Amino acid sequence: MIRSIFLRTVAALLVGVLLLFVGMTPGGQYDVRDPAACVTHFTVLSDAHIEGNNFPRYQVFARAMQDVKKNQSGNAAVVFLGDSTMNGKVIENLLFYGTVRAFLKNENMLPVVGNHDIGNGEDDYETLQNRWYTFTEAFFGLKLTQPYYCININGCCYIMLGTESQEVNEMCISEAQFAWLEEILWYAEDTGRPAFVFSNYPTDDVVDENGNPTDRLTMMLTDYNKTNDLFCFVGHTHMPLSFHNDGFPEIYLPRLTELGGEDDREPTSHTGVGLEVEAYDTEVVLRARDFYRGEWKYDAADETMLEVTYPLKNPVTVQ
Repeated sequence: MIRSIFLRTVAALLVGVLLLFVGMTPGGQYDVRDPAACVTHFTVLSDAHIEGNNFPRYQVFARAMQDVKKNQSGNAAVVFLGDSTMNGKVIENLLFYGTVRAFLKNENMLPVVGNHDIGNGEDDYETLQNRWYTFTEAFFGLKLTQPYYCININGCCYIMLGTESQEVNEMCISEAQFAWLEEILWYAEDTGRPAFVFSNYPTDDVVDENGNPTDRLTMMLTDYNKTNDLFCFVGHTHMPLSFHNDGFPEIYLPRLTELGGEDDREPTSHTGVGLEVEAYDTEVVLRARDFYRGEWKYDAADETMLEVTYPLKNPVTVQ
């Protein structure tokens, strides 16, 4: 408790000073498409890559948090798909967690651990993994002893997968995590609602606890989605926002703090992009938003909003 209070106090002081120089996000309040009918909705962001010596990247992140707060219906959850810090350093964690807490205190904060959060193949893996647990508990109230967990929010399962090694390019999933996921999917099926899966890595970049490539995760999610509704959100690749379906919907999110230009310090067209996900009784709607500029994301070619609607296999019948 004392350690958590100390970390939050230091973060509040540090972030309070930096926010004086951030500026405000353009745009006003926004809302879900149909507040009265929405069962649950959440924001998904990925790859903040906060580092102590890159203020332009921090500025993008802080302005994105401002915009997330402007949702009139709040958020049932705000999900971070890992690589929230660049190297897992203490100062980076103070900036990331402190900024989130400065703007968002009532929502469920659901982080996924990424390879950068645990050193990106360098430094001491166990120390950095424990640091991630410490900050996640101190700022988000999640007391974790393993990098994977599940939370039921408004009847829907939010399933957070986590790598279990310091491998940079693949997610390591142990036999224990596979067994846990199998049980969680049984539970998710019983809810009768869509299941949401979150991972730092794409689901085809997986190795088992012995380091051998495996398609076990892909097969499990594909089998589940044959008769149920499942959506998977991944980061890590820094690809532009893209929607895939090879057995189940898998959505790749870009790096939130993408920067370019000669000195790699200028916002790009992909900067600030994330998703607003809305679940209804008969469908799930994914709406792209530019949280940095405070506007819904539009396709430059035809000026249509980037929005995808998935009819549910198992719609809920309202009596």
